[in-house]
Amino acid sequence: MRLLRSVFLTFLSLFPYFPVFAQGSVYCLNLEKSDFLHYTHFNQDIVKKKIIMIGEMHYMKANYIIQADLLIHLNKHFGVRHLLIEFGRAEAYLYNRYLKTGDLSYLNKTFPGFNHFDKFFTGIKKLYEYNLGLDHNKKLIVHGLDFEREPGLSTCLLELLSNYPTNPLIGSLRDSIKARLDTIGVERDTEDYIKFLRERISALSLPDDENKKTINDILNNNAFASSLWERDRYMAETFIALDTTNEVYLAQLGLAHTMLNTQSGLAVILNNLDNYHNKILVVNMYTANSKSALPFKNLSDCPVFLYRFDPSNEQFAVFRERGQWALILKDQPSYTPIK
Repeated sequence: MRLLRSVFLTFLSLFPYFPVFAQGSVYCLNLEKSDFLHYTHFNQDIVKKKIIMIGEMHYMKANYIIQADLLIHLNKHFGVRHLLIEFGRAEAYLYNRYLKTGDLSYLNKTFPGFNHFDKFFTGIKKLYEYNLGLDHNKKLIVHGLDFEREPGLSTCLLELLSNYPTNPLIGSLRDSIKARLDTIGVERDTEDYIKFLRERISALSLPDDENKKTINDILNNNAFASSLWERDRYMAETFIALDTTNEVYLAQLGLAHTMLNTQSGLAVILNNLDNYHNKILVVNMYTANSKSALPFKNLSDCPVFLYRFDPSNEQFAVFRERGQWALILKDQPSYTPIK
């Protein structure tokens, strides 16, 4: 695997010495069998990047298939093993527990699992099966950059606190969490509850172990739905704190966080820092049937395709300012989340 990756990257590094046409590149994307390996210009643009950002249109069914196929491709050929998601640390914990165990109960209380998004289960099952064959130091890892949500928050803490079965005070707290979990649905405003949990758990004198560290990491997430104007700043701080190696990341986030021409989005914040400047590859998603994205409609007959912007085509100037690539969806189905 390492030899194949080395040969692949060597080829891409030599690619600039071959003739390259200036026009935009179009690659049809087959959701039944994505083949990113043959998207030469796309792979060329990935080289030497620190973050590959997919700016998704939320609730599109294609999101979960593209996420899984792209992460597998990036892992095979670029060594990428980190996935950044637009959810909190508790949600990421549940993803990681599933990737380690294959136990579907971890997914049922994630946001897409609770909403019964079938393509989410299809995509993450593909990641689980792929992950089984990886060496320990190559395993996939999911990180949550955003604020905590229910029911993932309570589900996660209920499991983590089960590691202290003989402590009656913890047992009482678990009972109250379980009662909340039995009645709550999808909930974004978790600030008051997290502050309540911080106070309760700090009084329990948990042993200083990895389990306590995980609990504290989740409860010390200061991003809240009640302060959305600070959301991208907290996401940037969370990413910078976890980025302690030379590894590369795949981030799949909402379009508002990935556009390079906003004043305060995550992509802009990171791109303004020396460590990440010009090291972010942004692929923003558009639905070709929407009025604002009509220019994409005649680029290809494919229902899903990647488009690398042609610098000389002013028709796409605004879109080009937002990111280097576009991922176009034509008449693709979407989900309706539970309110």
